[in-house]
Amino acid sequence: MNAFKELLADPAQAVADLVAREREPADIPDGYVSPLVGDPKAIQWFRARRALSFYAWDIYTGAAIAHYRAQKPAAPAPLLKSIGACVGELPPEAGARLEQEFLACKQVPWRDQRPDGYSFDPFANPWSTPAYRDTITAHREMSAGLEGALNVALTLIAPAVEAALGHYWSAGAARVYAHNAGHDGGMHTDGWPLGVRKIMFYPSGAGDDQGSTVLIIGEEPKIIRGGKGVWTVFENSLLRHMARAPLPGQPPRPTIEVTALPAFRNDPRIKGHGIHVGFPWLPPDIDGLEGDKVPAAFTSEAIKQRSALRALMLAADLPSDGKAPEGCGGLGYLDL
Repeated sequence: MNAFKELLADPAQAVADLVAREREPADIPDGYVSPLVGDPKAIQWFRARRALSFYAWDIYTGAAIAHYRAQKPAAPAPLLKSIGACVGELPPEAGARLEQEFLACKQVPWRDQRPDGYSFDPFANPWSTPAYRDTITAHREMSAGLEGALNVALTLIAPAVEAALGHYWSAGAARVYAHNAGHDGGMHTDGWPLGVRKIMFYPSGAGDDQGSTVLIIGEEPKIIRGGKGVWTVFENSLLRHMARAPLPGQPPRPTIEVTALPAFRNDPRIKGHGIHVGFPWLPPDIDGLEGDKVPAAFTSEAIKQRSALRALMLAADLPSDGKAPEGCGGLGYLDL
């Protein structure tokens, strides 16, 4: 109640503080203009959808943790709670296979490609211009061979990731790229829902020469180091971090990012891939809600439709009579 009273005392500042925690400003290159900056309605819609998404993920994550604690009451506290990041290495054979399949993948130019239903950030993502993005990273197209090797790798580390997170988890989508020499990334947090984390694999290894990821834990920088198949899972929306580029003269550093989603059972198989991958707008398990035994109001399509309408209504000035703004299909916000 005290927190709620503080919010009511200065709601504008409370919202500003929340936004600052979820997304720190990025260094925007000269000349970059978001395609939505000049469209106030689009900006309102995006912010409303994002707020609804974060709320849904908070509730879903809390339920997943409660389910896990009920099933495994003796399980220790999650490792990320105390140390913020966990690092491991794949067995040599799995690490070598991951590197081999990565290097066999076709290189492709950057484009704004993401799986259906995945989020985007038009305001704090200054790297959406292909020419700028391609100077930093060389993206690869996911092959069937790499997908198979990645699923094997994720299956091998599934128990360690579970222990790190303190709940069951499901692999989301994957992003495949190599970081070019001479182009460090900026220090940032990802601004994702706090229950959604990032797993990173380095198929050819990581370190001071070949480049790595730098995490700020406490006040100290931690550099991920290891041989082929080293990996980390970390609090990417709480810990400031940055990409450390390979030293000049070193080859691009292979990297695979996988979104780790809270779940009610472990499922380490990736669910899609893209060049630009974040997190799903809505928790993923609703995709299986189909068939005669599912109430019509709770099919995947029905839930997604209501969520889209809620975002549209949040983005509008809600009338006191409960009638819907134009474009909401005749439903009032009291109906949702």
